[in-house]
Amino acid sequence: MRRRDDKIARAAHIKERTHGTSNEISFSVLDAAKYKETTQRFSLRDLLADRRDTNTQSVSRETGEHVSRETSNHRALAGSHAAESGARRRRSGVWFKRKSAKQATQRNKATHASGYSEEASSQTLAGAKRMSIEQEIARRKARRRKGRIAAVSVVVAASLVIVSVGVWAWHCQVTEQQGYESELMDALRLVSEADETILQIDAIVDDPFATESEGKRQNVLSSVEQTKQLLVDADGSARNVSEKLSDPSVREVANQTVISITARQGMITQGMQLVETSEDAEEAAKECDAAWQLVLDADAQVREATKLAGRNEVDASKECTLEAKETFSKSLDQLRALQADYPTADASPLIEYVEKRIEAMDLAVQSDEALTVKNKDEAIARNDAYNAAEEEAATMAAALPSDPKQLVKDAYFATWAEVIRNYAGQRAAAGTSDAVIRDYLGAQGK
Repeated sequence: MRRRDDKIARAAHIKERTHGTSNEISFSVLDAAKYKETTQRFSLRDLLADRRDTNTQSVSRETGEHVSRETSNHRALAGSHAAESGARRRRSGVWFKRKSAKQATQRNKATHASGYSEEASSQTLAGAKRMSIEQEIARRKARRRKGRIAAVSVVVAASLVIVSVGVWAWHCQVTEQQGYESELMDALRLVSEADETILQIDAIVDDPFATESEGKRQNVLSSVEQTKQLLVDADGSARNVSEKLSDPSVREVANQTVISITARQGMITQGMQLVETSEDAEEAAKECDAAWQLVLDADAQVREATKLAGRNEVDASKECTLEAKETFSKSLDQLRALQADYPTADASPLIEYVEKRIEAMDLAVQSDEALTVKNKDEAIARNDAYNAAEEEAATMAAALPSDPKQLVKDAYFATWAEVIRNYAGQRAAAGTSDAVIRDYLGAQGK
């Protein structure tokens, strides 16, 4: 009973110092429900016994009512039934009391057992509750830990992806830029190959009448078309990379390469005109040189004839003078042909000089002939005329250049002066660009 009272007290939850509050007495609904469930248990047998007693009472009431209404013939039968019913009620009442006492004893035992079990279960529940709270805290900590790990993992993975993408993009850009620089180097190599021909053109332009110019001219004429194609290919590559290079210094080199290639193409255009015309000029210079060589040979013969005349070898002097005249005539023919073939060169001073020398040769022959017939006065007169013609020829010769073919050279440079200036301008532009390219290649160790 003490445990039962304690249980009731716990269910009531009577608290101290609650005067004036809304919880002066609060009942534990859960404990009250448990108590109600424990104290109000009935067996099926008790329920049937109670129902029988109730039926018996109702029958007696009904029997009394019927007795008052029935005839006397039935009263004896009703009395016998009433006696049997009373006996059954007495027997059932005794049985019910015994059953109730037995059930009360069992309930008391169950109450004491439930008190202990509830106390143990409450302790178990408290422990379980504490365990469940600790487990919940641990579970939440583990979940937060996993969440943090997952978040960090996501951040790390995203960072790795970003870094990987950045590195990959950087690698692709570097590789792409290296490809453009390699293409630029290929363009410069093509320019270097083209320079083999351009340098020969440059040498011809500088001195078209040099001895080695003829061989260079032939090389240029045979390779110029290939050189043009090399520059076209180099220009395409340089222009392509100049728009894609990210490094300003390398891009500037590419731009200078384009300028240099354009200048070289201009050099070829202008230079080929000079190469072709210089060939004609050189040929004219050769003809002039050959014609003048005949003049020199004829002059030597004249000198020999003069010596013979001084030794009174008139016939020999006359023969030598005629040979000199013939040589001068050959020279005159070549000079006239030169004037016709290369009209830009003014060969008239040479022609006039040779004509004067031929005139002097005729006077010398006439003087020798007069001496042969012993016409001394005629011989002296013709000799004086010869000497006068020679003096005039000497005056003319003094006005001539020391190298008569300079007349051809001067004519060539005067005729093509504008083209030569344009060529020089293109060469200067190429040289300026080449200086930038050389500085870059020197810095790169290439």
